[in-house]
Formats: sequence, structure tokens, C-alpha cells
Amino acid sequence: MTEYNRSEALDLSLFDLPALKPNVQEPEREKPVQKKPKTAAQIRRESVASALRAVKLFFVSAVLILLFGSVLFSKISLVTLEGDVHEWELKISEAQSENTRLLMQLNSAVSLDKVDEYAVSVLGMHKLERYQIHYFGNTDGDRVVVAGGKAVENKEAKSAD
Repeated sequence: MTEYNRSEALDLSLFDLPALKPNVQEPEREKPVQKKPKTAAQIRRESVASALRAVKLFFVSAVLILLFGSVLFSKISLVTLEGDVHEWELKISEAQSENTRLLMQLNSAVSLDKVDEYAVSVLGMHKLERYQIHYFGNTDGDRVVVAGGKAVENKEAKSAD
């Protein structure tokens, strides 16, 4: 029972965080490495390599800019051509409607009633009566009279009879 009288259950100091102390060990200092001096050939190779990298970068960027420019130009051309197509479609539809109007006007001007009216009123013509119609029949076959009174007959028609 003596355990019940202990204060370990209420000891809150167990939950306290320990003081944060840097537990970092200092690295051993290495002696600075002395770089060997570069030779003239090494310096020249490095400068040539850096110049080549710059030239490559320039050409790659130039090619990319040209590609972007060509795509942009093609898009602008496409938009312009679409506008032209729309404009021509409008002109075609206007021409078709004008053609329809003119055909209607022509048909109304050339109707049979108008022709009959013009013939009677302006030209003074009259319609034929039944007694004025004569039909001719040719039972002798085809025959042509040439100047001078000489007659030429169709030989094919005689041979077919």
C-alpha cells in the first residue's frame, strides 16, 4: 500500500521536453585543396567549348522562334482566308438571289399572254380562224427544181418505195 502514496503518477516533469541543445559536432576542417593552375591549352578548350554551347543555344532558340513565327503566320493567314471565303459566300448568295429575281422578271415579260397582247395591239395581228388553215400533202415524193427548169428527184425515196 505504500505504492499508493507515491507521487509518480502525478509527476508531470516526465512530459517536459528536454532543453534543445545543439548536438552537432563540428566537422573536421579539411585543408583547402589547392587547385592546380590551368594550362593555356585547357583554358583554350574551355573557352571553345563555352563558345560552342553559346552558338548551339543561339541556333536552337532561332529555330524555335522561326517555328513559332511560322505557326503564327499560318494561323493569321487562315483567319484572313476564312474572312475572304465568308465574303465570297455572301456575294454568291446575293448573285443567286439577283439571278432568281431577273429570271422571274424575264418569265413575266415573255409570257404567252404578253406575246399575244403585243402581237394584237402593237403589230396588228389576229389569231387564225379554222377556215384559214390549209394542210398540204406530198404524194409524189421529194423533188427539187433547179434554176433553168431542170428537176432533180430523190433517188433514195424512189428505191425505198
